[in-house]
Amino acid sequence: MCFLFSCGSDETPMPKTINILSATLNGADLSTSNLEVLPEAKLVFVFSSAIDANNFRSSFSWRSSAGEVNYMIDLSNASTKVTIDAVLNYSTNYTVTLSQNPIGLNGEILAASKSYELSTAADNVIRSMAPCTSTADCLRNTELQGSTGKGTFEFYSNYPIYEEKAVWENLTHAVIVVHGASHDPENYYSYMTNSLQSESLSDKTILIAPFFRSSSTGSSDDFYWPSTNWRRGNLSSNSNKISSFEAIDFLIDQLGDKARFPVLKKIIITGHSSGAAFTHVFSASNKSEENHPAIEFEYVVANSQFFYYPDGQRINESSNQLYTPADCSAYTIWPLGYNSTPPFLTGVSSSAFNTKFVDRKVTYLLGNGSQSDPTLNIVDCENTVQGSSRYKRGENMFSYMELSYPGTHQHKKVIVNGIGHDGEGMYQSPEFKTLLTDLVK
Repeated sequence: MCFLFSCGSDETPMPKTINILSATLNGADLSTSNLEVLPEAKLVFVFSSAIDANNFRSSFSWRSSAGEVNYMIDLSNASTKVTIDAVLNYSTNYTVTLSQNPIGLNGEILAASKSYELSTAADNVIRSMAPCTSTADCLRNTELQGSTGKGTFEFYSNYPIYEEKAVWENLTHAVIVVHGASHDPENYYSYMTNSLQSESLSDKTILIAPFFRSSSTGSSDDFYWPSTNWRRGNLSSNSNKISSFEAIDFLIDQLGDKARFPVLKKIIITGHSSGAAFTHVFSASNKSEENHPAIEFEYVVANSQFFYYPDGQRINESSNQLYTPADCSAYTIWPLGYNSTPPFLTGVSSSAFNTKFVDRKVTYLLGNGSQSDPTLNIVDCENTVQGSSRYKRGENMFSYMELSYPGTHQHKKVIVNGIGHDGEGMYQSPEFKTLLTDLVK
Protein backbone atom coordinates (compact mmCIF):
# COMPACT_ATOMS: atom_id res chain seq x y z
CA MET A 1 0.00 0.00 0.00
CA CYS A 2 1.23 3.52 -0.83
CA PHE A 3 1.18 6.39 1.68
CA LEU A 4 1.37 10.16 1.27
CA PHE A 5 5.11 10.58 0.65
CA SER A 6 6.37 7.07 -0.12
CA CYS A 7 5.51 3.71 -1.58
CA GLY A 8 7.68 1.02 -0.05
CA SER A 9 8.03 -2.77 0.00
CA ASP A 10 9.13 -5.22 2.67
CA GLU A 11 10.67 -7.50 0.02
CA THR A 12 14.48 -7.77 0.00
CA PRO A 13 15.98 -7.15 -3.46
CA MET A 14 17.26 -10.30 -5.12
CA PRO A 15 21.09 -10.37 -5.22
CA LYS A 16 22.73 -10.15 -8.62
CA THR A 17 24.28 -13.30 -10.02
CA ILE A 18 27.54 -14.04 -11.80
CA ASN A 19 28.02 -16.73 -14.45
CA ILE A 20 30.89 -18.93 -15.56
CA LEU A 21 31.52 -18.14 -19.25
CA SER A 22 34.16 -20.83 -19.70
CA ALA A 23 36.13 -23.34 -17.64
CA THR A 24 39.23 -25.01 -19.06
CA LEU A 25 41.92 -27.35 -17.75
CA ASN A 26 45.22 -27.16 -19.65
CA GLY A 27 43.26 -25.53 -22.45
CA ALA A 28 40.59 -28.25 -22.68
CA ASP A 29 36.93 -27.73 -21.82
CA LEU A 30 36.50 -28.74 -18.18
CA SER A 31 33.01 -30.08 -18.84
CA THR A 32 34.38 -32.83 -21.11
CA SER A 33 36.13 -36.01 -20.02
CA ASN A 34 39.24 -35.04 -18.05
CA LEU A 35 41.25 -38.23 -17.93
CA GLU A 36 45.03 -38.64 -18.17
CA VAL A 37 45.52 -35.05 -16.99
CA LEU A 38 49.10 -33.79 -16.82
CA PRO A 39 50.39 -33.30 -13.26
CA GLU A 40 51.34 -29.70 -14.11
CA ALA A 41 47.75 -28.43 -14.25
CA LYS A 42 46.39 -25.01 -15.20
CA LEU A 43 42.71 -24.40 -14.45
CA VAL A 44 41.11 -21.26 -15.89
CA PHE A 45 37.66 -19.80 -15.15
CA VAL A 46 36.27 -16.82 -17.06
CA PHE A 47 33.33 -15.04 -15.40
CA SER A 48 30.70 -12.57 -16.55
CA SER A 49 31.79 -10.00 -13.93
CA ALA A 50 34.83 -9.14 -11.83
CA ILE A 51 35.78 -11.55 -9.03
CA ASP A 52 36.74 -10.87 -5.43
CA ALA A 53 39.87 -12.99 -4.84
CA ASN A 54 39.26 -13.72 -1.15
CA ASN A 55 35.63 -14.70 -1.67
CA PHE A 56 36.64 -16.92 -4.58
CA ARG A 57 39.18 -18.74 -2.42
CA SER A 58 36.52 -19.32 0.23
CA SER A 59 34.16 -20.85 -2.34
CA PHE A 60 36.70 -22.87 -4.35
CA SER A 61 37.96 -26.37 -3.58
CA TRP A 62 40.36 -28.67 -5.42
CA ARG A 63 40.88 -31.89 -3.51
CA SER A 64 41.58 -35.60 -3.65
CA SER A 65 41.07 -38.34 -1.06
CA ALA A 66 44.37 -37.18 0.47
CA GLY A 67 43.04 -33.68 1.06
CA GLU A 68 43.12 -30.20 -0.46
CA VAL A 69 45.53 -29.47 -3.29
CA ASN A 70 48.14 -26.73 -2.93
CA TYR A 71 47.51 -24.18 -5.63
CA MET A 72 48.19 -20.59 -6.67
CA ILE A 73 45.53 -18.16 -7.91
CA ASP A 74 45.98 -15.24 -10.30
CA LEU A 75 43.35 -12.74 -11.49
CA SER A 76 43.54 -11.00 -14.87
CA ASN A 77 41.36 -9.38 -17.55
CA ALA A 78 39.94 -6.82 -15.10
CA SER A 79 39.51 -9.62 -12.52
CA THR A 80 37.09 -11.60 -14.74
CA LYS A 81 39.63 -14.37 -15.43
CA VAL A 82 40.88 -16.63 -12.63
CA THR A 83 43.88 -18.88 -13.28
CA ILE A 84 44.69 -21.63 -10.79
CA ASP A 85 48.03 -23.46 -11.08
CA ALA A 86 48.73 -26.72 -9.26
CA VAL A 87 51.12 -29.67 -9.34
CA LEU A 88 49.12 -32.87 -8.96
CA ASN A 89 50.04 -36.48 -8.20
CA TYR A 90 50.02 -39.32 -10.71
CA SER A 91 47.17 -41.83 -10.76
CA THR A 92 44.87 -39.75 -8.57
CA ASN A 93 41.23 -38.73 -8.80
CA TYR A 94 40.37 -35.11 -8.05
CA THR A 95 37.21 -33.07 -7.56
CA VAL A 96 37.02 -29.38 -8.38
CA THR A 97 34.13 -27.54 -6.71
CA LEU A 98 32.91 -23.95 -6.84
CA SER A 99 30.09 -23.26 -4.39
CA GLN A 100 27.10 -20.99 -4.92
CA ASN A 101 28.34 -18.13 -2.77
CA PRO A 102 29.00 -14.40 -3.24
CA ILE A 103 32.23 -14.31 -5.27
CA GLY A 104 31.73 -11.14 -7.32
CA LEU A 105 33.62 -7.94 -6.61
CA ASN A 106 30.29 -6.27 -5.87
CA GLY A 107 28.80 -9.19 -3.95
CA GLU A 108 27.35 -11.08 -6.93
CA ILE A 109 26.45 -14.69 -6.19
CA LEU A 110 27.52 -17.54 -8.46
CA ALA A 111 24.41 -18.49 -10.45
CA ALA A 112 24.84 -22.21 -9.73
CA SER A 113 27.39 -24.35 -7.94
CA LYS A 114 29.74 -26.38 -10.14
CA SER A 115 31.60 -29.63 -9.60
CA TYR A 116 34.06 -31.35 -11.95
CA GLU A 117 35.80 -34.72 -11.77
CA LEU A 118 39.26 -35.36 -13.19
CA SER A 119 42.06 -37.88 -12.93
CA THR A 120 45.78 -37.74 -13.63
CA ALA A 121 47.87 -40.10 -15.72
CA ALA A 122 48.82 -43.43 -14.17
CA ASP A 123 52.56 -42.84 -14.64
CA ASN A 124 54.93 -40.48 -16.40
CA VAL A 125 53.85 -41.75 -19.83
CA ILE A 126 51.03 -39.68 -21.35
CA ARG A 127 48.82 -41.81 -23.57
CA SER A 128 45.83 -39.52 -24.05
CA MET A 129 44.30 -36.29 -22.81
CA ALA A 130 41.43 -33.95 -23.58
CA PRO A 131 42.20 -31.71 -26.59
CA CYS A 132 43.10 -28.07 -26.01
CA THR A 133 40.40 -25.81 -27.47
CA SER A 134 41.12 -22.36 -26.01
CA THR A 135 43.46 -20.32 -28.21
CA ALA A 136 44.70 -18.54 -25.09
CA ASP A 137 46.20 -21.84 -23.91
CA CYS A 138 46.99 -23.69 -27.15
CA LEU A 139 49.80 -21.51 -28.58
CA ARG A 140 53.03 -23.49 -28.53
CA ASN A 141 56.51 -23.13 -30.00
CA THR A 142 59.50 -25.18 -30.98
CA GLU A 143 63.06 -24.53 -32.08
CA LEU A 144 63.75 -25.42 -35.71
CA GLN A 145 67.11 -25.64 -37.41
CA GLY A 146 67.69 -22.86 -39.92
CA SER A 147 70.58 -22.32 -42.32
CA THR A 148 73.09 -21.19 -39.67
CA GLY A 149 71.33 -21.80 -36.36
CA LYS A 150 68.03 -22.37 -34.63
CA GLY A 151 65.00 -20.12 -34.46
CA THR A 152 61.59 -20.15 -32.81
CA PHE A 153 58.53 -21.25 -34.76
CA GLU A 154 55.08 -20.88 -33.21
CA PHE A 155 51.93 -22.88 -33.84
CA TYR A 156 48.59 -23.61 -32.22
CA SER A 157 47.94 -27.25 -31.39
CA ASN A 158 45.27 -29.17 -29.51
CA TYR A 159 47.85 -31.66 -28.25
CA PRO A 160 51.45 -30.98 -27.13
CA ILE A 161 53.15 -32.73 -30.05
CA TYR A 162 56.65 -32.18 -28.64
CA GLU A 163 55.81 -33.62 -25.20
CA GLU A 164 58.69 -36.03 -24.46
CA LYS A 165 56.65 -38.14 -22.04
CA ALA A 166 53.85 -38.85 -24.52
CA VAL A 167 53.00 -41.98 -26.50
CA TRP A 168 49.72 -41.03 -28.17
CA GLU A 169 47.61 -44.18 -28.43
CA ASN A 170 44.44 -42.56 -29.77
CA LEU A 171 45.65 -39.99 -32.33
CA THR A 172 45.16 -41.49 -35.79
CA HIS A 173 44.86 -38.32 -37.90
CA ALA A 174 46.31 -34.82 -38.09
CA VAL A 175 45.01 -31.63 -39.69
CA ILE A 176 47.39 -28.76 -40.44
CA VAL A 177 45.46 -25.58 -41.31
CA VAL A 178 47.38 -22.63 -42.78
CA HIS A 179 46.24 -19.04 -42.23
CA GLY A 180 45.88 -16.39 -44.92
CA ALA A 181 47.51 -13.03 -45.55
CA SER A 182 46.09 -11.60 -42.30
CA HIS A 183 48.47 -13.76 -40.23
CA ASP A 184 45.63 -14.96 -38.00
CA PRO A 185 46.31 -18.62 -37.15
CA GLU A 186 44.21 -18.32 -33.99
CA ASN A 187 41.09 -17.75 -36.10
CA TYR A 188 41.72 -20.74 -38.35
CA TYR A 189 42.50 -22.84 -35.31
CA SER A 190 39.11 -21.89 -33.88
CA TYR A 191 37.26 -22.55 -37.16
CA MET A 192 38.76 -26.02 -37.44
CA THR A 193 38.33 -26.78 -33.73
CA ASN A 194 34.61 -26.09 -34.05
CA SER A 195 34.29 -28.36 -37.09
CA LEU A 196 36.24 -31.19 -35.49
CA GLN A 197 34.14 -30.95 -32.33
CA SER A 198 30.85 -30.82 -34.22
CA GLU A 199 31.78 -34.05 -36.04
CA SER A 200 33.13 -35.73 -32.85
CA LEU A 201 36.62 -36.01 -34.35
CA SER A 202 38.71 -34.08 -31.82
CA ASP A 203 39.62 -37.07 -29.65
CA LYS A 204 41.53 -38.75 -32.46
CA THR A 205 42.73 -35.79 -34.52
CA ILE A 206 45.76 -33.57 -33.95
CA LEU A 207 45.03 -30.01 -35.05
CA ILE A 208 47.93 -27.69 -35.88
CA ALA A 209 47.72 -24.07 -37.07
CA PRO A 210 51.23 -22.81 -37.92
CA PHE A 211 52.07 -19.12 -37.45
CA PHE A 212 54.11 -17.60 -40.28
CA ARG A 213 55.07 -14.37 -38.57
CA SER A 214 55.47 -11.18 -40.59
CA SER A 215 58.62 -9.06 -40.50
CA SER A 216 56.74 -6.45 -38.44
CA THR A 217 55.94 -8.85 -35.59
CA GLY A 218 58.91 -11.21 -35.59
CA SER A 219 61.73 -10.83 -33.06
CA SER A 220 65.38 -11.74 -33.51
CA ASP A 221 64.68 -15.22 -32.15
CA ASP A 222 61.74 -15.91 -34.48
CA PHE A 223 61.47 -17.09 -38.04
CA TYR A 224 59.56 -14.43 -39.99
CA TRP A 225 58.79 -13.55 -43.59
CA PRO A 226 58.24 -10.29 -45.51
CA SER A 227 54.76 -9.78 -46.95
CA THR A 228 53.32 -13.10 -48.19
CA ASN A 229 56.63 -14.70 -49.16
CA TRP A 230 55.87 -17.61 -46.85
CA ARG A 231 53.10 -18.79 -49.16
CA ARG A 232 55.68 -19.31 -51.94
CA GLY A 233 58.06 -21.43 -49.87
CA ASN A 234 60.61 -18.62 -49.71
CA LEU A 235 63.30 -18.29 -47.06
CA SER A 236 62.58 -16.34 -43.89
CA SER A 237 64.14 -12.90 -43.39
CA ASN A 238 65.88 -13.53 -40.07
CA SER A 239 69.57 -14.48 -39.96
CA ASN A 240 68.91 -18.21 -39.41
CA LYS A 241 66.89 -18.64 -42.57
CA ILE A 242 64.38 -21.40 -43.20
CA SER A 243 61.91 -22.10 -46.01
CA SER A 244 58.28 -22.01 -44.98
CA PHE A 245 57.96 -25.43 -46.65
CA GLU A 246 60.77 -26.80 -44.52
CA ALA A 247 59.12 -25.47 -41.35
CA ILE A 248 56.02 -27.57 -42.05
CA ASP A 249 58.17 -30.55 -43.01
CA PHE A 250 59.78 -30.32 -39.55
CA LEU A 251 56.34 -30.44 -37.89
CA ILE A 252 55.37 -33.41 -40.04
CA ASP A 253 58.61 -35.17 -39.14
CA GLN A 254 57.58 -34.89 -35.49
CA LEU A 255 54.17 -36.39 -36.26
CA GLY A 256 55.90 -39.16 -38.18
CA ASP A 257 57.84 -40.30 -35.10
CA LYS A 258 56.31 -43.72 -34.46
CA ALA A 259 57.72 -43.77 -30.94
CA ARG A 260 55.48 -40.80 -30.12
CA PHE A 261 52.60 -41.29 -32.60
CA PRO A 262 52.37 -45.06 -33.10
CA VAL A 263 48.88 -45.10 -34.69
CA LEU A 264 48.97 -41.94 -36.84
CA LYS A 265 47.94 -42.90 -40.37
CA LYS A 266 46.92 -39.72 -42.23
CA ILE A 267 47.89 -36.04 -42.35
CA ILE A 268 45.61 -33.46 -43.99
CA ILE A 269 47.13 -30.12 -44.99
CA THR A 270 44.69 -27.34 -45.82
CA GLY A 271 44.62 -23.58 -46.16
CA HIS A 272 42.27 -20.79 -47.17
CA SER A 273 43.10 -17.89 -49.51
CA SER A 274 46.86 -17.29 -49.20
CA GLY A 275 46.96 -20.43 -47.05
CA ALA A 276 45.37 -22.25 -49.99
CA ALA A 277 48.06 -20.94 -52.34
CA PHE A 278 50.65 -22.29 -49.90
CA THR A 279 48.90 -25.66 -49.70
CA HIS A 280 48.65 -26.00 -53.48
CA VAL A 281 52.39 -25.69 -54.13
CA PHE A 282 53.37 -27.42 -50.87
CA SER A 283 51.50 -30.51 -52.07
CA ALA A 284 54.32 -31.25 -54.53
CA SER A 285 57.17 -29.29 -52.90
CA ASN A 286 57.29 -31.04 -49.55
CA LYS A 287 59.62 -33.90 -48.75
CA SER A 288 57.21 -35.37 -46.22
CA GLU A 289 55.53 -37.95 -48.40
CA GLU A 290 58.80 -39.56 -49.39
CA ASN A 291 60.14 -39.43 -45.82
CA HIS A 292 57.01 -40.97 -44.28
CA PRO A 293 55.64 -43.57 -46.73
CA ALA A 294 53.50 -45.22 -44.03
CA ILE A 295 51.43 -42.04 -43.64
CA GLU A 296 48.76 -41.02 -46.15
CA PHE A 297 48.62 -37.35 -47.16
CA GLU A 298 45.70 -35.23 -48.37
CA TYR A 299 45.67 -31.56 -49.42
CA VAL A 300 42.57 -29.32 -49.32
CA VAL A 301 42.93 -26.03 -51.21
CA ALA A 302 40.18 -23.57 -50.21
CA ASN A 303 39.49 -20.43 -52.27
CA SER A 304 42.97 -19.66 -53.57
CA GLN A 305 43.13 -16.70 -55.95
CA PHE A 306 45.82 -18.36 -58.07
CA PHE A 307 47.14 -21.85 -58.78
CA TYR A 308 50.25 -23.67 -59.96
CA TYR A 309 50.06 -24.99 -63.55
CA PRO A 310 52.49 -27.66 -64.82
CA ASP A 311 52.78 -26.03 -68.24
CA GLY A 312 51.93 -22.84 -70.14
CA GLN A 313 48.36 -23.76 -71.01
CA ARG A 314 45.32 -22.27 -69.32
CA ILE A 315 41.52 -22.64 -69.66
CA ASN A 316 39.47 -20.46 -71.97
CA GLU A 317 36.33 -19.79 -69.92
CA SER A 318 34.18 -19.32 -73.04
CA SER A 319 35.01 -22.70 -74.54
CA ASN A 320 36.34 -24.54 -71.46
CA GLN A 321 39.25 -25.63 -73.64
CA LEU A 322 43.01 -25.37 -73.22
CA TYR A 323 44.86 -22.46 -74.83
CA THR A 324 48.23 -20.74 -74.55
CA PRO A 325 48.02 -17.08 -73.40
CA ALA A 326 49.97 -14.44 -75.31
CA ASP A 327 51.55 -11.14 -74.20
CA CYS A 328 51.88 -12.14 -70.55
CA SER A 329 55.47 -12.99 -69.71
CA ALA A 330 54.94 -13.49 -65.95
CA TYR A 331 52.19 -16.09 -66.03
CA THR A 332 54.57 -19.08 -65.65
CA ILE A 333 56.72 -17.54 -62.90
CA TRP A 334 56.62 -19.39 -59.56
CA PRO A 335 54.23 -20.10 -57.89
CA LEU A 336 52.09 -19.96 -61.06
CA GLY A 337 54.56 -22.13 -62.98
CA TYR A 338 57.95 -23.76 -62.58
CA ASN A 339 60.17 -20.77 -63.39
CA SER A 340 62.24 -18.93 -60.73
CA THR A 341 61.50 -21.49 -58.04
CA PRO A 342 62.66 -20.93 -54.41
CA PRO A 343 65.95 -22.38 -53.08
CA PHE A 344 64.02 -25.16 -51.32
CA LEU A 345 63.47 -26.76 -54.76
CA THR A 346 67.07 -26.54 -55.92
CA GLY A 347 67.96 -29.76 -57.74
CA VAL A 348 64.32 -30.73 -58.37
CA SER A 349 63.47 -30.84 -62.08
CA SER A 350 60.18 -29.52 -63.40
CA SER A 351 59.25 -32.98 -64.69
CA ALA A 352 59.87 -34.58 -61.28
CA PHE A 353 57.90 -31.83 -59.57
CA ASN A 354 54.98 -32.10 -61.99
CA THR A 355 54.83 -35.87 -61.62
CA LYS A 356 54.43 -35.46 -57.88
CA PHE A 357 51.89 -32.67 -58.33
CA VAL A 358 49.67 -34.83 -60.54
CA ASP A 359 49.96 -37.83 -58.23
CA ARG A 360 49.24 -36.00 -54.96
CA LYS A 361 45.72 -36.16 -53.50
CA VAL A 362 44.46 -32.58 -53.84
CA THR A 363 40.89 -31.40 -53.23
CA TYR A 364 39.81 -27.98 -54.51
CA LEU A 365 37.30 -26.60 -51.99
CA LEU A 366 35.52 -23.87 -53.95
CA GLY A 367 32.99 -21.39 -52.59
CA ASN A 368 30.53 -20.25 -55.26
CA GLY A 369 29.03 -17.36 -53.27
CA SER A 370 28.61 -14.02 -54.99
CA GLN A 371 29.83 -11.81 -52.13
CA SER A 372 32.32 -9.05 -52.91
CA ASP A 373 35.99 -10.06 -53.11
CA PRO A 374 38.06 -6.86 -52.84
CA THR A 375 41.41 -8.65 -52.37
CA LEU A 376 41.17 -10.57 -55.65
CA ASN A 377 43.81 -9.50 -58.19
CA ILE A 378 41.89 -8.60 -61.34
CA VAL A 379 44.61 -6.38 -62.85
CA ASP A 380 47.78 -8.39 -63.49
CA CYS A 381 47.61 -10.64 -66.53
CA GLU A 382 49.30 -13.59 -64.81
CA ASN A 383 46.29 -13.70 -62.47
CA THR A 384 43.51 -12.79 -64.88
CA VAL A 385 44.47 -15.55 -67.37
CA GLN A 386 43.55 -18.03 -64.63
CA GLY A 387 39.94 -16.88 -64.51
CA SER A 388 37.47 -14.06 -64.00
CA SER A 389 36.75 -14.77 -60.30
CA ARG A 390 38.20 -16.72 -57.41
CA TYR A 391 35.58 -19.41 -57.89
CA LYS A 392 36.15 -19.64 -61.66
CA ARG A 393 39.91 -19.88 -61.15
CA GLY A 394 39.36 -22.95 -59.00
CA GLU A 395 36.95 -24.43 -61.52
CA ASN A 396 39.41 -23.73 -64.33
CA MET A 397 42.27 -25.37 -62.42
CA PHE A 398 40.27 -28.56 -62.02
CA SER A 399 39.17 -28.43 -65.67
CA TYR A 400 42.83 -28.14 -66.65
CA MET A 401 43.66 -31.29 -64.68
CA GLU A 402 40.77 -33.16 -66.30
CA LEU A 403 41.83 -32.15 -69.82
CA SER A 404 45.60 -32.48 -69.40
CA TYR A 405 45.70 -35.65 -67.25
CA PRO A 406 42.45 -37.52 -67.94
CA GLY A 407 42.05 -40.57 -65.74
CA THR A 408 45.52 -40.26 -64.19
CA HIS A 409 45.47 -37.32 -61.77
CA GLN A 410 44.49 -37.58 -58.09
CA HIS A 411 42.73 -34.20 -57.86
CA LYS A 412 39.05 -33.59 -57.14
CA LYS A 413 36.76 -30.69 -56.30
CA VAL A 414 34.05 -29.93 -53.74
CA ILE A 415 31.70 -26.96 -54.17
CA VAL A 416 30.58 -25.01 -51.10
CA ASN A 417 27.27 -23.42 -51.99
CA GLY A 418 26.58 -19.79 -51.14
CA ILE A 419 29.94 -19.08 -49.46
CA GLY A 420 32.43 -16.64 -50.95
CA HIS A 421 35.87 -15.56 -49.76
CA ASP A 422 35.19 -16.48 -46.12
CA GLY A 423 37.47 -18.86 -44.21
CA GLU A 424 35.04 -19.39 -41.34
CA GLY A 425 32.15 -20.01 -43.73
CA MET A 426 34.17 -22.49 -45.76
CA TYR A 427 35.57 -24.53 -42.86
CA GLN A 428 32.28 -24.64 -40.99
CA SER A 429 30.14 -25.42 -44.04
CA PRO A 430 28.22 -28.73 -44.31
CA GLU A 431 30.21 -29.53 -47.45
CA PHE A 432 33.56 -29.22 -45.68
CA LYS A 433 32.36 -31.14 -42.63
CA THR A 434 31.26 -33.97 -44.90
CA LEU A 435 34.67 -33.94 -46.58
CA LEU A 436 36.45 -33.82 -43.22
CA THR A 437 34.47 -36.77 -41.89
CA ASP A 438 35.30 -38.70 -45.04
CA LEU A 439 39.01 -37.95 -44.70
CA VAL A 440 39.21 -38.68 -40.97
CA LYS A 441 38.04 -42.28 -41.00
